[in-house]
Amino acid sequence: MKVFQISMSLLFISLFADAQQYLTFPIHGDDFRFNWKAVEKNLPRSDIDRFIHDRPRDFYAYRQKDNCCGVSFDSLYNDLHFLDLNGDGKNDVVFDGQTAGEPREIEIFINSGNHYKKAFSVIQGIVKMDWEGDQLSRIYIRDWGCCDADLEVQKIYDVHYDKTNYPIFAQIYQSVVIYHAPMPDSMLETPIQFEVLNQAYNIRSAPQKDDTSYQHWNNDGGSRIYNGNVIGKIVKGTTGMALAKTVDNSGREWLYVEIDKEGLLANDIIYAENKFPTKLKGWISGRFVKLL
Repeated sequence: MKVFQISMSLLFISLFADAQQYLTFPIHGDDFRFNWKAVEKNLPRSDIDRFIHDRPRDFYAYRQKDNCCGVSFDSLYNDLHFLDLNGDGKNDVVFDGQTAGEPREIEIFINSGNHYKKAFSVIQGIVKMDWEGDQLSRIYIRDWGCCDADLEVQKIYDVHYDKTNYPIFAQIYQSVVIYHAPMPDSMLETPIQFEVLNQAYNIRSAPQKDDTSYQHWNNDGGSRIYNGNVIGKIVKGTTGMALAKTVDNSGREWLYVEIDKEGLLANDIIYAENKFPTKLKGWISGRFVKLL
């Protein structure tokens, strides 16, 4: 009996740990600005000048005399953020600013003592940074696209360190969501796995049944496969994770979910620029799903 109780306790702990460790992207607002004041250090202007002087080929948009892309050289000082990322006591730099085109950019420079080396570069902005002790351990990147893109791509990178304490960034997660689509107010404390019971089950951009309206991604002359706020149809038997719940005015329950893109039938909305395994986020009705 004691062995059985111990086994059941270990099973419960294992299942609870798995649920707690489920990795997804946090809810965020439309503001692209990260709260740097909470983590950055205030340095003398001369220290910032020295860093800029040592990077003559970087920050091209800020160095143009015609105020390229709405930024000027003076505004560069607001977009450079000094903080210790690898816990070695030296100030590293995160550039959170404008490229020479439409997108914004994140670049991370690590201070070796004698010079700065660029360790990471990605388009758009930071949503969240996780820390283990005094070292950056995970970074959450939101790419809201450019040039009237319909999709927002959400990425998570783990940060590891080599023997010299130099950070190595490895992508571990990617999802897509319709840009400006309604998000839940809060997430479930523990995500719930589900299975779809009907073939061609609709996944929508918003928690409401809408099969007729014209959406902002319908700018191609009306050649879309689906109508209204439908962004894809899910194959029967597909499993995914429910991240949040809400109820509409009719009493219908909606689940905010993410599924692997392989669970979709043919669609003309979801795509990713790289081959990293990608999840789709959206809303499904709770009527014909089985919670697992």
